[in-house]
Amino acid sequence: MPRKISFKKLDLKRQLLEEWRGLPLPKKKFKTKSLSSEVGKALDKLGLSASITESDIIAAWNEIMPKVISENTKPTAFRNGYVEISVLQPSILYTLDRQMKPEIIKKFQSVFGKAKLKGVNFRLG
Repeated sequence: MPRKISFKKLDLKRQLLEEWRGLPLPKKKFKTKSLSSEVGKALDKLGLSASITESDIIAAWNEIMPKVISENTKPTAFRNGYVEISVLQPSILYTLDRQMKPEIIKKFQSVFGKAKLKGVNFRLG
């Protein structure tokens, strides 16, 4: 159970310290800040306020790729700047990974920027 300290004891402690030092202690005054403004600043510093969401990636994927490919593929994850795309058929996986990958990365980077998107990884599944 936490101990309760009365304000009288705190005032007495403050008074004793002032007498011992010979100087008055500075009074602590804290400016109150709204939590929403502080959280907003922290998110901006971390770069999370303008992060890429899964819905943004799915919408961009459906715009970038032809209908045949977008029906057989699906973006499943976005980690550390890499988009992971699941592909249903091995032949489409080969085509995307070996032949179209540089072109796909350029298109994604034109939408999201080079700093946020580093590459694309394909997996069967």
